[in-house]
Amino acid sequence: MAKKPTYEKLEKRGKELEKEGAERKGADGPGNALYNSPTLEFPDSGEERFRSVVETANDAIICIDSHGNIDFWNPAARKIFGYSADEALGKPLTVLMPERFRDDYQSGMNRMVATGKSRVIGKTVDMVGLRKDGSQFPIELSIAAWKTKQGVFFTGIVRDVTHRKQVEKALRKARDELEQRVQERTAELVKANEQLRREIEERKRVEEALRDNNELLEKIFSTTHMLIAYMDTDFNFIRVNRAYAAADGREPEFFVGKNHFDLYPYEGNESIFGSVVEKGEPYTAYAKPFEYTEHPERGVTYWDWTLHPVKKVSGKVEGLVLGLVNVTERIKTEERLRFLSSQLLTAQENERKRIAQELHDSIGQSLTAIKFGLENSLDERARHTAKTRVESLEAVIPLVQQAIEEVRRIHTDLRPSMLDDLGILATINWFCREFQMIYSDVRIEKQVDVQENEVPEPLKMVIFRVLQEAMNNIAKHSDADLVRLCFKKTDATIGLTIEDNGQGFDLEGALSLNSPERGFGITSMKERTELAGGAFAIESTPGTGTVVRASWPYKGKGDNRPRSNGVVE
Repeated sequence: MAKKPTYEKLEKRGKELEKEGAERKGADGPGNALYNSPTLEFPDSGEERFRSVVETANDAIICIDSHGNIDFWNPAARKIFGYSADEALGKPLTVLMPERFRDDYQSGMNRMVATGKSRVIGKTVDMVGLRKDGSQFPIELSIAAWKTKQGVFFTGIVRDVTHRKQVEKALRKARDELEQRVQERTAELVKANEQLRREIEERKRVEEALRDNNELLEKIFSTTHMLIAYMDTDFNFIRVNRAYAAADGREPEFFVGKNHFDLYPYEGNESIFGSVVEKGEPYTAYAKPFEYTEHPERGVTYWDWTLHPVKKVSGKVEGLVLGLVNVTERIKTEERLRFLSSQLLTAQENERKRIAQELHDSIGQSLTAIKFGLENSLDERARHTAKTRVESLEAVIPLVQQAIEEVRRIHTDLRPSMLDDLGILATINWFCREFQMIYSDVRIEKQVDVQENEVPEPLKMVIFRVLQEAMNNIAKHSDADLVRLCFKKTDATIGLTIEDNGQGFDLEGALSLNSPERGFGITSMKERTELAGGAFAIESTPGTGTVVRASWPYKGKGDNRPRSNGVVE
């Protein structure tokens, strides 16, 4: 085991070095490499001051002899490396460093010893230390060397920089993270700037489009014949176009700030306006009558008008746009057409009645007379002539009978006399019997819940024609085997419903003006019903059968006229 060094030995070496230095005349300084070391200094006060410095140092102070073995070990060295002085002294310094550093260290030491020169190694190097337990840790190593008669000696100062390295590592990590965040934030800013640039460009494009649209809307607003007004949610006018003002005989500036219902106090409209503001849904009215109280010479006009809410981005209504179109001429034209159509239908019925009367009174009577005359002639000739001539006359009788039946059929189709003689209820029953005689495979279920005197006289022919047309359509197109007929009166209406279980049809195609399948019979039923003041509806889809509904307002037995528009009487 290596001999344990003492402070006396170190002090003795120091004195030897002092002596050697004194012998060197002209040399500056103490002449000792050890005194030039920044950490090892032997003061004049002797061993106690030296001991104080070495014992209290936080860095490991290690002395190495010329063979590279440890011959001094301070308490800090024990704390740092884990070896006691007894364990460390006499051992090579390489036990304190990992194997990968040992060859370079030994080569350097050998070169230094070989040169035989005394010098100070002032360079501090970063290395890795090796503790007794085998753990490695970062160190800073400073080595001082000097030459004596006994050889070259080294003093090493070792500092454990684990904490500093950890701090440096943490700092590097923080710096890297900061740089990463800066890069990410920079990228985000670049992306945000690019997005902002695109949004600015898009906003410019939208603003230009809005300017173009505003110019277009302004031109439309100013030049259209449609009446347009913009008002707030309290119904005060903000702006009207010239057409709106001209329709009322005023200038546009007159309306600004005035309340709509102060100028036009029509009952019911205010609740409509309020509902549009509350619900935010548009409202449309067609052919709304309007009477000029301040301009009575204008009479009653009719308007199609719409009320649209203007909303904020949040959805809250901030204004209303009122648009009106004068449809008075259209309504008057429709009334004239209805009148002409009514007159045409009335003329048709009158003509049918006249023809039917003539067929009944003239042709029918003539054919009947012929029939009786032929029968009498045959009876008379049968007693005096040959049998063959009698047979030839007999063959004429069925022809005459067939002509009589055809005249009766034409007469009935034109206008059944039963309708005038017995009324609508008897006519419906008779028509159903005749229909089932011809179309024996079709069963009719009737439900009649109305009195004869409850049906207005002008309405009876309309009801019969609707029934006649609907049943003819069933016979021609439906392929049905069951028809349900319901004719009844409620407190408010007289209704006729005809339903079959047939194959149905494409209603849209049947009503299209351009369709070759357009049903003029449907149009005829609808026109007859509506001209008589009623409502007409038909429901059908392929494979589901067909339902025809017609209804008319009922006002009681005291007034048996149909509730028409004043055209059909």
